[in-house]
Order: sequence, then C-alpha cells, then structure tokens
Amino acid sequence: MDTNNLDKWWYGLPENTRQAIGNDGIWEKLDMPSRSALHRYSRLRIYGTAKDRDEERTLLNEIACGLGDLALVRKNGIALEKMCNGNGEFYDEYQEQFDILYDNYGHTIENISWPDWIGHTIPTNRELVRLLEHHGYKRMEIDTDRRIPKTFYVFRRGLHINASEDLSYHIVPQQDSFGLGRFAVCATKDGESSQLGTDCARLFLRRFLTFLKGERSGKEIIDEICNNRQTER
Repeated sequence: MDTNNLDKWWYGLPENTRQAIGNDGIWEKLDMPSRSALHRYSRLRIYGTAKDRDEERTLLNEIACGLGDLALVRKNGIALEKMCNGNGEFYDEYQEQFDILYDNYGHTIENISWPDWIGHTIPTNRELVRLLEHHGYKRMEIDTDRRIPKTFYVFRRGLHINASEDLSYHIVPQQDSFGLGRFAVCATKDGESSQLGTDCARLFLRRFLTFLKGERSGKEIIDEICNNRQTER
C-alpha cells in the first residue's frame, strides 16, 4: 500500500485509537515498513484466522520496535546510533528504556479492539474467502451454485455468500449494484424476499461478521432485513 492510502487509513481511525498508539506526530515519523506492518496487523486482527497468529506476532514485534525506537529518540533527545555500542547494541541504560517502551507499545496495540473499525479497512475478496473457508464454507462455481447453506462463489469480482437457505450476502462492483448498493443482504421470510443494500462497508461488514462468528443468529438478521426494506447509506 502506498503512502497516501496508508495515511488515509490512519487518519480514518478514531482519534482515541491514534492517540493510544502515539498520536499523528509519531505516525508522520514512522518508517514505511512499520506503517505497513501496522496496517497489515490490523487487517489480520479483523479478517485473519488461527493460521495467521505467527504472522500477527511477527508484525506486532516489528511495530513495537519501530515505535519504541522513535519514542526512545524523543525521550533522550539524541540519535539512535549514539545510544548503541560498536556492535549496534543499546547501552544498558537505553536497553532498559527500550524494553519498557517495546512492552508498552506491544500491549497497547494488541489490546486495541480492531474489529470495531472494520469500516476503515474494506477486505479483499481473498481475505473474505479465507475467512469463509475457515468457518467451514465451501466454494462453488456460479453454474453449480444451488444456494446451499455455507457455500459461496466469486463472479465478476463480486462475492456471493449463501449463509442459509433464507439468508445471503453479496459484495459487487459499483457498476453491478443496480442502485441497491455495493453491499447487500438478501433474506426470505414467509415466502417473501427482501433486500437491504448499502454503500457503507461498516454497516454491511458488522452485520456479516456478527453472523459469521455466531454472535447473532440468522433468524435475528432475517427479521431485521424483512422489517426494514429500505436501502441504507
């Protein structure tokens, strides 16, 4: 991801989250590898599975190191190189400071509730497919799709998910939305079908992920969709 998109993602986060990590001043001084690691880490915390835990830990280490280095320089007012011996290792005094900063940053970032900010990071189809497969969904082709529960298919850069016989989720390119919105939930109740569409990723993803993770039942969502047939914005 380029600098502009990383900046857009960062400044789109709630102010209290940015302040907890280290405010905008630290972000502007943070090197690109650390910025990219933080962005990637946030995505894994939202869309990752158990298979991604090792990568999460590696990224968290990289982020905490990058932020710790910056904070150490700011605290002591001297260049990082002057805090190290000829082998590039911190002198004991600075190593103790760094260890505390490293632990604090790691703890802070790990304890941020990243899923709360899903609307700031729209997943790729690949990320959602991995998440679906992790939850036992099977991939179908469009010509073999029979709307069997816990199946999905990808067509023309769109992702179509059969959650149950009466509930499905759809993500489509703007040109294929037909005015309903890029994100849609379709439900059937008492033989009558209803759709709720939106262009707001946050609204759609929150509803989808709470169902996928078992936090809300399909019946709850079907009732909600069928009782509210307007398009959300």
